[in-house]
Amino acid sequence: MSAGRQRLAAVLRLLPAVLCLLLASCVNGRDDPLVIWSDRAELASCIELFNATHDIKAVLVYKDSVSRSLPPARDEQLPDLVVGSWLKTSSIKKNFSPIEKFFSQNKLPRAAFYAKLLDYGSVGGTQYLLPVSFNLPAVVFDENNMAYVKDSHILTLNQIWEADAEFSTVDDKGVYSTMGFAPSWDQDFLYFAAKAKGAAFAEGGSTFTYDRNALAATVSYLKNWTLSNHTASAAEQDFKFSYLYRPESKWLSEGRSLFTFMNSREFYTMEGDSDSGLSFRWISNGSGILIEDDMVCMGLYRKARNPNKAEMFVEWFFQEESQKAMMERYRGMALDTQEFGIAGGFSSIKNVNAVLFPVFYHELLGNMPLEEQLLLPEALPSRFSIFKEKIIIPFLVENCQAEPPVEGREEKARRSLDDYIADWSRQAF
Repeated sequence: MSAGRQRLAAVLRLLPAVLCLLLASCVNGRDDPLVIWSDRAELASCIELFNATHDIKAVLVYKDSVSRSLPPARDEQLPDLVVGSWLKTSSIKKNFSPIEKFFSQNKLPRAAFYAKLLDYGSVGGTQYLLPVSFNLPAVVFDENNMAYVKDSHILTLNQIWEADAEFSTVDDKGVYSTMGFAPSWDQDFLYFAAKAKGAAFAEGGSTFTYDRNALAATVSYLKNWTLSNHTASAAEQDFKFSYLYRPESKWLSEGRSLFTFMNSREFYTMEGDSDSGLSFRWISNGSGILIEDDMVCMGLYRKARNPNKAEMFVEWFFQEESQKAMMERYRGMALDTQEFGIAGGFSSIKNVNAVLFPVFYHELLGNMPLEEQLLLPEALPSRFSIFKEKIIIPFLVENCQAEPPVEGREEKARRSLDDYIADWSRQAF
């Protein structure tokens, strides 16, 4: 998260206490505002735009995690709408009202949405959540190194491996002077690779479930990448310490490295100018492009005080003209921070991405993936961001460390993911 976004989020965290007083006075009066809970700081600007064009008023209550804030505390003001990540859980029917009528009553055109994203918010054929925005994984590179990039739109893990091998060079002292891309440089890349290889992290039990064979194959794949291209994980870390301490936009342009890993939102909010000679390629798992886990959705809270007002906001929010106005408004605010798209990602409305996004983000012209190329994330527990940080990432960092085999020395046994889960569970419970 950028420094500017952190400041905005910090301010928004102070709002609930103030809003409780404002809401109490409103409830006792004639004006009962629309209450929107969200963990997306960018939504504040959208709500201001809505208020400027409607007689009813909406207020934002910022939550670090809306999914973990449901159900509301006993004395807490109830939300009418909830907008955020990790909303599709086993509690979806307890938390949200069905919203099929938006389509059956022609309040929203179903065909305007990506069908796969709508499926994500559907349970048993009934729509409970509307998709708002999503992000996609990518590798970023300097355009001067285009010769190493073999595809014009999408790269696979194997293609990144091959480009890394071609780009990496060793000086006469046996020290790497250039290195294309190393798995150990980025913990999020380790996690992405696990997903791309079929680890299938999903909601289940007290933490999560996963595919053990696929995870083992991921670890083997990443260790072989390191041993094949860079000798050992230690060489990767030495290179990172020596050269990769600057912002990505700087060390890519200096030619020491070929790729850095980030998602679409990070690319358009990175330090420096995203138009300064940098380009990107989406990453495929071989079947399609994996949508990031924290896809943003919107739901009508089951015990909403103002469902009619909530429905008015929903209808307004998903109009193409409204989303154009949101993007124009934020661009015109001239803040010291950058934001990307709709609520920090690509829109769930197909035409907004196809027509509007290339106007604001020129690199996307002709570079938006087709709908059939998008792959949905699994339904994940509301605490999955914690599980990822405290359990999955530490496991991957430890197990993907690669050193050349030494004759007569056995490799040190490493803890399994189940061991990490057990350790975390003992500490948490």
